[in-house]
Amino acid sequence: MNLMCYPPLVDSEIHCLLVRITFHQLFKKLKHYLSKPLALLFNQLLSVGHVPHDWLKAIIVPVFKKGVAGQLSNYRPISLTCVPSKILERVLVQAIHAHLCNNNILHSSQHGFCKGRSTTTNLLESFNDWTMSILSKEQHVVLYVDFSKAFDVVSHPKLFARLYFYGIRDTLLNWLIKFFTGRVHCTKVGTATSDAVLLTSGVVQGSGRGPSDVSHVH
Repeated sequence: MNLMCYPPLVDSEIHCLLVRITFHQLFKKLKHYLSKPLALLFNQLLSVGHVPHDWLKAIIVPVFKKGVAGQLSNYRPISLTCVPSKILERVLVQAIHAHLCNNNILHSSQHGFCKGRSTTTNLLESFNDWTMSILSKEQHVVLYVDFSKAFDVVSHPKLFARLYFYGIRDTLLNWLIKFFTGRVHCTKVGTATSDAVLLTSGVVQGSGRGPSDVSHVH
């Protein structure tokens, strides 16, 4: 297993990411002025494995999915976090994904959180396999598994152990550990805000890191 080599960020890399972001138009409009200072800031934080305290705070907003509006299970919790944090998270997502692909760690059957793949490509590939099985007069069994609240019960120590095993170590792993440790969140509905509580398990949905980390390393 090759260790992940993470070179310092350059302003052109941040600039390309700011061009594509959709969650904050101000940062996008000021991309020519923010790229270099953000690259300097991110490199400094990663070099010492430090996460600013404000980056550990999140406001959860319930977003309605479908069904009966009065049922809590029909809402998806989306975490509103610091914008620079979300930008750095997306940079790290790309770097970690490239490391996993280059070392053939990602399974060929994975479609979630992979560029160019989706539930549609998953269904097309499955349909093709089933069709070939039927044409070959072979017996086939289809098993559907749905993990309820999978992102909410992720064990942080197990996640860190997986990252270490896959070659993500040193200051980058230290930064990720700091990112998931001591996180607090509160829920906001309308103008009402709940008390802040500590996040002891699970990942931050709505951020750049959470689901991607879990999907890629589990």
